[in-house]
Amino acid sequence: MISLLQAEAFKLRRSLVLLVAATPPLMVFALGFLVTASDNGPDMWQMQIMSGSAIWGFFLLPMSAIGLTALQAQLEHAPNTWSHTLALPRPKWQVFLAKAVWAQLILAIVSLLVMIAGILSTLAGLPFSETGRMTDELDWGLALSLYARMYVAAVFVTALQWLIATRFRSFAVAVSVGIGGTFVAVAATSSKWGLYFPWLMPVNILASDPERANLALAYGLGGGVLVYALGIVWLARRDWA
Repeated sequence: MISLLQAEAFKLRRSLVLLVAATPPLMVFALGFLVTASDNGPDMWQMQIMSGSAIWGFFLLPMSAIGLTALQAQLEHAPNTWSHTLALPRPKWQVFLAKAVWAQLILAIVSLLVMIAGILSTLAGLPFSETGRMTDELDWGLALSLYARMYVAAVFVTALQWLIATRFRSFAVAVSVGIGGTFVAVAATSSKWGLYFPWLMPVNILASDPERANLALAYGLGGGVLVYALGIVWLARRDWA
């Protein structure tokens, strides 16, 4: 299993996945810097962290899951190397498990970098603003808690995107499903059924009702683990010739 994880890491190093992974933190830093420097941002760290995590959970996190899983799957789809990869002297399910693990690891790294980028952008922009300071202390614990919980709640949508991207050779299929899901999420935000919609689970962590946030966390993790487990078994039994 370790050798499969290492092999997957080598493939990712030579792909566009790392470029796409670097895009959300850079975007967040640039936007945060401009907003802070122009005095259009909040003057409290708590509000800054909440607003930054809302943008991440509602839009950038699902879109990152779309792009990263689709590009990861194209490492095998594009050169049509599934037959070769699955012919390795390893159980097929381990091959898919290694890819699923890396999909989650990459998104975890991106989540951490986005959190740091949001905070650093504010620190970098404050000297250029009129106030030059925030009115409260930076709460790293709040930031880590929010982004970590959003990451866990996003396991469901990440698993769905990974399964679709791995199953279908066309890049457009995975991207279309992801964009469609994100679009529906916009309309379903205020719906009582929004809690059960995978694309909305990360942002539901910010719900004012603690029970709703905890349910989103449980559904996101439980649903994601279930999709990964069933998906890996299904993919391993398919004929990839």
